[in-house]
Amino acid sequence: MKLPMFSILTLAVGAALAIGADAPGSRAAAGMRAGSVAGTPSPAPLTTAVAAAKGAPKPPPLVKLDIEAPRYNPRLPLGTMFSSSGWPIIIRADASPDALGIATNALPPVFPAERQTGYVVFADPDGCLELPSPFDSTGTPCAGLASDETYMEFTNDVDQAGLPDNAGNPGRRVALAVPADSGRPVFHAVGDLNGDFVLDPVDVEVGPSTGESVDDGFGYGADDDFPGLVLLTPVGNGLVLDADFNRPSHKVQRNLAGFLQWVGYELSSPALNTVVHAGMIVPYGLVAPLMKTDDCIGAPGASPPCTEPARFRVDGGPLTQIPGATGPGPFTGSYPLVFEAPTYELRAFIVSGVAPSTLADINHDGIVSARDATLAGYNVISNEEVVRFHQVHGTFCGGVVNVNVFFDDVDGNGFATDTIVCPAGPGRITPIPK
Repeated sequence: MKLPMFSILTLAVGAALAIGADAPGSRAAAGMRAGSVAGTPSPAPLTTAVAAAKGAPKPPPLVKLDIEAPRYNPRLPLGTMFSSSGWPIIIRADASPDALGIATNALPPVFPAERQTGYVVFADPDGCLELPSPFDSTGTPCAGLASDETYMEFTNDVDQAGLPDNAGNPGRRVALAVPADSGRPVFHAVGDLNGDFVLDPVDVEVGPSTGESVDDGFGYGADDDFPGLVLLTPVGNGLVLDADFNRPSHKVQRNLAGFLQWVGYELSSPALNTVVHAGMIVPYGLVAPLMKTDDCIGAPGASPPCTEPARFRVDGGPLTQIPGATGPGPFTGSYPLVFEAPTYELRAFIVSGVAPSTLADINHDGIVSARDATLAGYNVISNEEVVRFHQVHGTFCGGVVNVNVFFDDVDGNGFATDTIVCPAGPGRITPIPK
């Protein structure tokens, strides 16, 4: 009996499949040949099938964010900053080359110049540009419509604590001039107010100056010149504590982006995308632990009054002392040890529009991050960048006034500070930490 050629080929392929059924890798190869002979599509390779099962690859973020300083590489030793000198934080935000373009508050449309605001617009679903104030669409068909754009706002500007400034996002600039919202943290403490050697209750401000009520665009919270940036650190002034120096039931952190001192941009980089740059010289004490301390521990009425090691709390934690300490010692000795012990961390990401000034650990994973911003309803448009580093600290004797330390009389002996004796001696070359 003569069989049609198609049947012969089918039988041959079936025999080949049966013969090689136990051979590793042969099924896929035979299947590909069978499909080719029979005129059916070849099965997808295994890697393609696995990828399909996992879903399409995640698209790149609309903004590629990088913390250029301090530098961090998890495969290399951590860098070291000297806190008392002021070290840099430099942010680079590369907008997607597919962005629609840059909008401005000026007519006719031009690119933003110094002290002018621009919006890198990534999406405009209704095709009608109506950005939040101060963008002015008066006289256009879009006037009065709700903003539905996805964008990154920036103003080319320089800010400094205490110097008035009228550039940037007006809502954020006003908020940064309200001490209750963006000023230094305030805690209950004790101090000798009138020189009578009696401690009185006082409220003290800690951390670097924010310019107080000056309209300077400088302080805690979202920045006026780069409103979408979120910059977090899980220590010191980056934490929200109550006036009694206690932590809330779940972690809340302040956005430190309001301390940015400059913002500028590249209209079009060699990669054909707009790049926003921002940075600061970190004010002393901004990224550092807070310490509430009693530097004079001893029996009431004793002379001298200070006989035991200082006892202190760090960042709202429990009362403690330096392990192994045996005699009295003011914060000039204990604070550097506390300061230099941990690894420091900065975390940054960008949202469309105006970022939160405080952000809580909504998912209770112990980390305040971009995930919490998403849960809070913000549209995160960048990757999340994290850098880690060490810090070393100067002492009071080196001319540094420690803005993150305040006092409490925890033992009730009537004293909270001890005498500081600074050693004499010339300057010297100090080896760089390695």
